Amino acid sequence: MRALLLATLTVALTGCATQAMFQAKMNNFIGQSEAVVIGVYGPPQSSYVLGDGTTVIQYTRGGTMVMPGATTYQPVTTNTYGNMTLNQGLNTTTGNYNQTSTTYVQQQGPAIPINLSCTVNFTIDKEGIVRRWNSEGNHCVSQ
Repeated sequence: MRALLLATLTVALTGCATQAMFQAKMNNFIGQSEAVVIGVYGPPQSSYVLGDGTTVIQYTRGGTMVMPGATTYQPVTTNTYGNMTLNQGLNTTTGNYNQTSTTYVQQQGPAIPINLSCTVNFTIDKEGIVRRWNSEGNHCVSQ
């Protein structure tokens, strides 16, 4: 759960850093011709004509970001006990021993894939001019 929170926070902070640049970049297309958009992004993945004759062209991009799993340290306790005998010539000494020790073993949690996507729609008027745009997705940021 902690790793998921870290991943979400990382994506959110990265988005904040470049979302404003993305919006500014998209706003620059308003008033430009459809050809300018196509010149930058290539042919749209889809397009459709609305009832009033305006056209919407759509671009989608996506990918996956993999966040490494959390590193934890798990205690492993070992109990050692037994008898021992010490021979020193004619003298023999016997005794018992008991010892507990704890070591910490590093464990790596599973990696967390995060699917990233952004879909941008440009609305083009009858004269071929971009009038507005909208986007949706969790990765609509400037590259």
